[in-house]
Amino acid sequence: MTVERQKAIPALDTPGGHETPGTGPSRAGRRRLLLTLQLGTGACALAGGVLLMVAPDGSLLQADPSVLEGTPFADWRMPGILLTILVGGGLLAAGSWQWHRRPHARAVSMLAGLGLIAFEAAELAWIGFQPLEGAFALVGAVIFGLSVLETRP
Repeated sequence: MTVERQKAIPALDTPGGHETPGTGPSRAGRRRLLLTLQLGTGACALAGGVLLMVAPDGSLLQADPSVLEGTPFADWRMPGILLTILVGGGLLAAGSWQWHRRPHARAVSMLAGLGLIAFEAAELAWIGFQPLEGAFALVGAVIFGLSVLETRP
């Protein structure tokens, strides 16, 4: 692309309409990733939580009930409720807030990322290490980091 052509098509998602090549994902790309992580993780948490509530023995998700021994939970129903409301509802609400660029969307998304990290930390404390805890804590950290970079109202 020629220099003249580059000037004729300003980047829509960078300050001043200019994008510096090689500086990483554009603001629009980071925003898409943030929305994808929030809405995708929120939908998965909602579905997983509902499946735990429907079958509190964990059979629909192949969740071993013996993992709950020594925890405050007799079965998977309450963890399912918490997963549905806190993680699923929280991330879907934050993603919607971000999608519609509502006031304080950045702060809501940051809170959702930190909330996911806190949920995984509580899960670690209650039921011990499970491989997905680390993965979802990382997702929460990425959501938080992308939210910090999100500057549009």
